[in-house]
Amino acid sequence: MIVKFRSLSLFALTSVLLAASLIWNSEQAAANDAEDYSVMAAGTPITDVLVHKGKAYVPLKSLADAMGYEISYKLKEELDNFHQYDLKAANSPAVSIWGNDKWGYTIVRRATQEMSVNDIDIYKPAKLCPEESDHCKLDERKYEGPLFIKKTLYVPVRDMATALNLKLTVTQTQKGRSIHLSKR
Repeated sequence: MIVKFRSLSLFALTSVLLAASLIWNSEQAAANDAEDYSVMAAGTPITDVLVHKGKAYVPLKSLADAMGYEISYKLKEELDNFHQYDLKAANSPAVSIWGNDKWGYTIVRRATQEMSVNDIDIYKPAKLCPEESDHCKLDERKYEGPLFIKKTLYVPVRDMATALNLKLTVTQTQKGRSIHLSKR
């Protein structure tokens, strides 16, 4: 019985160490990929670039500050708690990002200040829904929207350029890809 417990404990310890090693290696690979990207927004460098599934992400606050957008935040308590971030600037489209980790985040360019049928979905998460059921869930394999990591909302650079109607220029440099965002 003691031998069986020790072999089980050794197996559990080995499994934990292997899992930790895989997580650390994937985080290191993502950090190394991010070193290959630089992002400039209206001439301001954004230093905290995250690469996920081959896409560049930046903190929403850093992007909004660099582009001169005001951010407001609301926690909407419905069947589930949803976070809503609204971006506004003079002579620019209003943009809302709302959702949570369970359902994913949607990026919408507003036609007016309030929700409207004329709003444009820039990114909408794919859902898995059984036939004739309301019990849908996020299709995590297809999800490429905003990510909430360590109390920071990271947004996909290309989707935000579309949402904010920004000019996006990508150039290849010796150090990697350089992404520039500017007003049109």
